[in-house]
Amino acid sequence: MTDQPYLDQPNIHANAPYRAALLTQPGNLRQALRDAVADPKKTLFGVAHGIPSTFVTKVGTLKFWTGDPMLILFLQLIASTKPDFIWIDVEHGMFNRLTLHDAIHAAQHHSEGKSMVVVRVPKHDEISLTTALDAGASGIVIPHCESAEEVRAVLEEAYYPPIGKRSFSPWTFTPGISDTSLYSGDPFNMGTSNRHTAIFAQIESVKGVENVDEIAALDGVTGLMFGPGDYMADAGLPLKMGGEPHPTFAAAFGKFVAAGMKHGKPLIGAAMAPEMIPGMIEQGYRAIAVAFDVWGFANLVNSGIQQGRAFAQKTGEVKGAAVPNGKSEANGTVPVVEKVVANGK
Repeated sequence: MTDQPYLDQPNIHANAPYRAALLTQPGNLRQALRDAVADPKKTLFGVAHGIPSTFVTKVGTLKFWTGDPMLILFLQLIASTKPDFIWIDVEHGMFNRLTLHDAIHAAQHHSEGKSMVVVRVPKHDEISLTTALDAGASGIVIPHCESAEEVRAVLEEAYYPPIGKRSFSPWTFTPGISDTSLYSGDPFNMGTSNRHTAIFAQIESVKGVENVDEIAALDGVTGLMFGPGDYMADAGLPLKMGGEPHPTFAAAFGKFVAAGMKHGKPLIGAAMAPEMIPGMIEQGYRAIAVAFDVWGFANLVNSGIQQGRAFAQKTGEVKGAAVPNGKSEANGTVPVVEKVVANGK
């Protein structure tokens, strides 16, 4: 810090190479992914956001204990820590239209344009799709993709002409005030949206795997996501996380990875543990969620409770168990708090 005005301290300015001219417009996720494909060191890391709260979208770092007392993990939630992307799950998270809109704006403003928002919308939900895009989401995940034909229909809704048929909104800008674009001949940022927005087809069924090659071949599809839980359910396999994969699952996932590599489409997904990341990058993953708000909060609470109980157990073993009259079996003394209550102080 130099005691100088903000503009004279460039070292505290956000490094947001992919942001749009306006933070209400999508960041250039497509270019970020192209850069990551060219250089795996630029792989994007993000947070999965399922709690429908803009406060959660904005807050900073939460620290929680683990079973290893020498290890402290940091759950980075969410925008103020400036992850590369925030994946908002509207398919299974309880986001209403206004919360989704405000969460996208909160993510982009509180990260100062560093974090790009990817939204998984429910299948056939045009309202959620339109809301996410009009709010400035940089990416859309289309769940349960099973054919190129159905994916083309969503691509038409997601892109403006001449690529698609997305409807033009008059409420995302004010002419002459908030319509600045990075590009010439793009007064209302329609070109920005078409250049920046990434569309991910999620493959999570037997039929989807059968058709993954033709889905990955579509020009408008930027990348692919796999849905292991839904795939296992659809294929009649035991649902599990981790461990040796079922041969049927391994074959399906291998076909999914091969389609991405064949057509140059990066993969997006989640790492259940940091040790998974090197292998995922080798498979073609270039956007990896490394934290989950719901699981993170649950682990935060559970770890704190377990640590507390462990300390209580150790204390009891050292000093002896408490007895009803407030005296310790170990030394017969009355705890300080008991004396205060007994004396009315």
